[in-house]
Amino acid sequence: MRIVMKIGGSVLTDIDRTPPWMTELHNFLEAGHHVAIVHGGGSTISKSLHKAQVPVKFYQGQRVTSPEILQTVVRILRGEINAALVNRLAEDGFQAVGLSGMDGSFMKAEHLQPYDLGLVGTITYVRTEFLQMFWSQGMIPVIAPLAPTPDHQEILNCNGDGVAEAVASAMEADLLIFYTVLGGLRVHPTASEVVTELPREEIDQWIRSGQATGGMIPKLRAAWRALDRGVSEVIIGSFYGPQPATRIF
Repeated sequence: MRIVMKIGGSVLTDIDRTPPWMTELHNFLEAGHHVAIVHGGGSTISKSLHKAQVPVKFYQGQRVTSPEILQTVVRILRGEINAALVNRLAEDGFQAVGLSGMDGSFMKAEHLQPYDLGLVGTITYVRTEFLQMFWSQGMIPVIAPLAPTPDHQEILNCNGDGVAEAVASAMEADLLIFYTVLGGLRVHPTASEVVTELPREEIDQWIRSGQATGGMIPKLRAAWRALDRGVSEVIIGSFYGPQPATRIF
């Protein structure tokens, strides 16, 4: 199978040990699947900006990416988190290669509306033969959510969930998994019970009703787009883990 695995920045803090997502990845690879990883890093970026006392503005709940903030975003996503992930996989005997949209023109993006968000983008192109080449060599692509504009005049900060969806859709992946430690979509934001199956036609209702909140919203929207664009299955949670996950179909 072709699997795209999104790992959020919040679950990358224990990279020096053997975190649950690493066990998940091992299981996929041992089963003979081709895996591409898309990672986030928002929490690390926020901490770095706070420590450096860089002023941060928000527009409709989203952080505005100014040129100054983009420097921090690129440094952390591509220079720190991506490199650490590649090295961590190498420690376990796996060959991995770090990528962003700038490498080999792997991805391209356009500004996300509204323009008040600054240097924030959405993926419009994925060079699929790039991933196929790495997979054919037994390598794991590790993808940072950064991409240039088509004219390469700007680098844009992209939502990791959206990047995972774009990559999975372009590859017509068999599985897109948004890995979370705590499992899938809750029946209510404050409840412990998880929705194990969710028809994609119900996604908009969950968002409008407020049953889905916070970081779950971009995951659900990305899941809908992925299924609409040829991805076979989407899971929020863990494929192998003990916590119940949400399968979206």
